[in-house]
Amino acid sequence: MNNAFTSVCALFVGLALSGAAVAQHHASGAAAQQAAGPRSSTVTASDCWIRQMPPPTASGGFFVLHNGGTQDAVLTAAHSPDYGMVMLHQTTQEDGISKMSMVEQVAVTAGGQLDFKPGSYHVMLEEPRAGLHIGDHADLDLILKDGTTVRAVCELKSPKSAPPMAGHAH
Repeated sequence: MNNAFTSVCALFVGLALSGAAVAQHHASGAAAQQAAGPRSSTVTASDCWIRQMPPPTASGGFFVLHNGGTQDAVLTAAHSPDYGMVMLHQTTQEDGISKMSMVEQVAVTAGGQLDFKPGSYHVMLEEPRAGLHIGDHADLDLILKDGTTVRAVCELKSPKSAPPMAGHAH
């Protein structure tokens, strides 16, 4: 009986810790949203689209980030009012296998541009708001290290209409 009680207590503690971790992740996303500063005067985004996957599968966001400034720009986070979770990711090749991993920041050289595209840098979007459909548009706020933001308006596309990310793994 004592072992059963201990097992049940351990289960509840584990669930409580898991819930706290999820709540912390969501709180950090909300903090990023609230901390969003003024719009960048030198960095813009274009050609934004989202490969909209059926939930709970994560969707991928792709765009071109242009830096018209004289200093490198550093993207540190992303947020969308249309998704509960947005993360910066990069796909890399390792021993012939594509691997996706979260990245903390991405630099765009002064006067340059960086393509966020399948098989490279991209944003992962999870927990879409109810009512999003293929053909709709979603807002994506890109948060730069200097505290400014870049707004991208992204078209939601069918997974079948966009090039696949073959052989990727998390």
